[in-house]
Amino acid sequence: MTTSPLTRSAPAGRVVWLDRAKGLGIILVVFGHAWLGAQAAGLLPADRLFHTVEKLIYNFHMPLFFLLSGVTFEASARRKPLWRGVRDKALRLLWPLLLWTYIFAGFRYLAGGAINTPEALSDLIGWPLPPRDHLWFLWALFLIQMLALLIAVPGARARPTWVWLVLAVGAAAVVSLPGLPLGPLTVNAALHLGLFCLGVWLARAGPLPSGTSAGLKALTVFAVVQIISFGLPDSVLAFQIVAAVLSLGMIVMLNARFGALGRLLVRLGQLSMPIYLAHTLFTAATRIVLFKFTDDAALHLALGTMAGLIGPVAVFYAVRAVASPRLLGF
Repeated sequence: MTTSPLTRSAPAGRVVWLDRAKGLGIILVVFGHAWLGAQAAGLLPADRLFHTVEKLIYNFHMPLFFLLSGVTFEASARRKPLWRGVRDKALRLLWPLLLWTYIFAGFRYLAGGAINTPEALSDLIGWPLPPRDHLWFLWALFLIQMLALLIAVPGARARPTWVWLVLAVGAAAVVSLPGLPLGPLTVNAALHLGLFCLGVWLARAGPLPSGTSAGLKALTVFAVVQIISFGLPDSVLAFQIVAAVLSLGMIVMLNARFGALGRLLVRLGQLSMPIYLAHTLFTAATRIVLFKFTDDAALHLALGTMAGLIGPVAVFYAVRAVASPRLLGF
């Protein structure tokens, strides 16, 4: 298989725009959970501003990660036999799902009424599926990648590029059909399968547009689609189209020079897994402490978001100093 310009090794083996997109995405994840947590704790009213910010973030921030996972999938998957790919994906996604389910359950149980959703003792030994909290992403991505491995790996030659675009459109169309028997174990995987396949196609599609002009055009499209989204029907098809366009627009915007900000986004993107897994511990703990001194919503949001980004990074480096971060699913 010829390596596409999107998956070809960059300095240090990374694709810079992809890490930038992960970095911005993980900031939105942390802020989004801090935003929802502040409202659940009574710091913010559930008014128009609250729901507007929520929609602007949730329109695309998790779909973006599914698309980016598709971008890096095929080049990695086809380097290994099918059985090794299944094993590696299971270790990479199911181990942190299992481990962090019980870490969060223990934290909520010990915190008791100091948090928004206290845990019962019985939940400490409950089954981790359906996945709880933000860990749904790991299970959905695992199911998607199991299917994608069966498509991508068998055979001496890679599937034609058009196949992945057809799969993306087909998956989006099928999951939009009413009455599908989707439950809590499969609904998120079905909802994001098309975006993942779109990412695989994007990795084959050639170099991304770059430069100031392309970035401004992408920004314009991004802003217009965000505005239009408020008038669209609340449907699965509308969600997928909006998520795909916004994610692609964000990627093009980030395929430019950003100086120090760009370097920060790259580093956060490289550490997006530990941040994703652990951030809610730090945002919740920060909110508990701050409640002893203030109920200022802006301060809670600012410090909670900073703690959710910095805390997991500190844990990552502390663990790496003595053992493999993979032990914690990082």
